[in-house]
Amino acid sequence: MINQITKSHQANLETEFQSSPPKSYWFQQLDLAEIARQYSTPLYITNRAQILSNLQAFKNILGENKYIYFPVKVNPCLATFKILAEQGCGADCASSREIQLARLAGIPTSQLSYYSPAPDLSLAVTLLQDGGNVIIDSISKVTALEAQLGNIPFSGKLFLRVNPPLYNSYGAKADYQKHTSHGSLTSQFGLPTEEVLPFLNATKLPFSGLHVHVGTQMDNVEVFQESLDVLHELCDTIHALTHHIITDLNLGGGLGIPTQEEDQFPSITELGDALKSKFRPEFTYKMEPGNALFGNATALLTRVVTRKSTRGKGWAIVDVGSDQLLKVTLAGFAQEIFRADGTVLPKSGLDSVAGPLCFAGDVLLPETDLRGVKEGDLLLLPNNGAYCRSIGNHFNGYSEPATLIVDDSQEIGLAYTSEDPYWEPTIQSFQPYYREESDLFPKTFSDQQVENIRSVYLNKQCGKDTYSFHDFTRVAKGHYEMSIEVDSPVAFISLPTVIRIISDAAVAVTIDNLGLAEKNISVWGSRSTVSLNSILRSKRRHRLSLYLTPMMNSSNSKKQRAYRLTGN
Repeated sequence: MINQITKSHQANLETEFQSSPPKSYWFQQLDLAEIARQYSTPLYITNRAQILSNLQAFKNILGENKYIYFPVKVNPCLATFKILAEQGCGADCASSREIQLARLAGIPTSQLSYYSPAPDLSLAVTLLQDGGNVIIDSISKVTALEAQLGNIPFSGKLFLRVNPPLYNSYGAKADYQKHTSHGSLTSQFGLPTEEVLPFLNATKLPFSGLHVHVGTQMDNVEVFQESLDVLHELCDTIHALTHHIITDLNLGGGLGIPTQEEDQFPSITELGDALKSKFRPEFTYKMEPGNALFGNATALLTRVVTRKSTRGKGWAIVDVGSDQLLKVTLAGFAQEIFRADGTVLPKSGLDSVAGPLCFAGDVLLPETDLRGVKEGDLLLLPNNGAYCRSIGNHFNGYSEPATLIVDDSQEIGLAYTSEDPYWEPTIQSFQPYYREESDLFPKTFSDQQVENIRSVYLNKQCGKDTYSFHDFTRVAKGHYEMSIEVDSPVAFISLPTVIRIISDAAVAVTIDNLGLAEKNISVWGSRSTVSLNSILRSKRRHRLSLYLTPMMNSSNSKKQRAYRLTGN
């Protein structure tokens, strides 16, 4: 934790920002040079106070945080996700992995909402039976779901996603809209409203909710008002002509945020004023804000690595690009870039800012004036809390940046280190189908030669390591805390012993989670990944936290059930 990395520099900042644009931004209060010195670049910086401010604005619309479902796909960062979980929010999930993240963040099943255009029906059944929310929009999948559920009642809620023919859409045209018009008449999402009545009359499954999502980065409130009117009219017709009782209306998300000074977008408060006057007391309203909740709460700090000129065109090559900012380089979202002094790079000129990747499309700012920008300078890219990390990639071997959290008192703490390359799926999942033979320097070792180079501790002493659990506590469902004390012939806890300890603790929490008082069944693991960031000393106590996900189908066999466990 580094305190006062911002406010202690307030006097200097007031001088620095005399040339800043009239609008004030939270990141202008940060000492970016000090942050870069401490944590390097590229670096995500997330403002907790901004998230909570946005959340309060949506709470003012819906009344309670439990009706706000954050789409995990927007920003699957567990550290920031937990901020919303602590405030009582729900989660909009599209896969089992997103559900696991939501559960790890502390969100209960009753506040999980699952929708996928290619749904996992086993997952949907489990969620419905456990009290979760499932959104579906395919006639064939509803038929299959009906067959799996049979006549078994479920405590969860089933929503039908609809696709109404809306008159309103985007007010201003932009290139990215071909990727974000999720509510268009011919999109792959939602059941056309003209098909809803015959569909509901044909199914025995009890639907209790309707869902609509107009798109992403919407720039007006009229489209939300119209979609709400359509849902109300549809509910009245459903109640009159079918046996279904609709109680919940999910308005989805889609409210956009300005990404450059000239952009005009309604505020969350203006959206609320437009919707609340239309709310009816017999319905519970829910929303799934993404960009509007997280977008302006995160900025990406980068550094100019190379300055060059190509036939008179100036280039600034920075250390982050399409590996995190595909929405800018390929989807066409506008991106403002700030200098460290708080001023904005112009959006016209003969120069460009590009990322570090090996393809010509990795351009963050196509036209600008780079006079005064030199190698080593810091630049800041705001409004990158949504759809950056989640669609990040490892092109050219680049990994995900670290994440810094700034709280409302301007104290800073590192929430995520930069991505560990040994955790990459391409490495973990590699299974060579042949062994490469080599005739270079063949050597057969004698037993004595092997004895001379192997570890005495691992060979002869590791088995003497002993450990004990203390203060073993179930904090919440699936969450366990304990202390570990290790006695070893060496002064540190070896990796094999760490694996033994974690495996033993995993067995214990699994047995307890199954409701058993003693271990009388077999428990085994299929994969383990352990990363030690520092030396752990023996003969002293260390804290261990374990988080167990809900039971799911095993990746090795559909007939087996398994847990996924995370510890730190």
